[in-house]
Amino acid sequence: MSRYRGPRFKKYGRLGALPGLTSKRPRSRSDLQTQLRSGKRSQYRIRLEEKQKLRFHYGLTERQLLKYVHICWKSQRVNRPGFTTTTRDAFG
Repeated sequence: MSRYRGPRFKKYGRLGALPGLTSKRPRSRSDLQTQLRSGKRSQYRIRLEEKQKLRFHYGLTERQLLKYVHICWKSQRVNRPGFTTTTRDAFG
């Protein structure tokens, strides 16, 4: 499995504290860095940051994460009383 081999503290600064990366404390940010990122965060950016947190915390690649999400999405059960299914039915 491929792992992220780049600088860890850059990921720490961008994504916040990721418990799996290191036990060291990140340094406090300067006022200049916080001023540069003071814009309104869009929904796309929020979702992307959460996805990246998952990827870097668990050490997954983009494709592995998408495959896992796709499998979970397909295995959801149907909560309709009039809809009969068996264990081998596939939806999608």
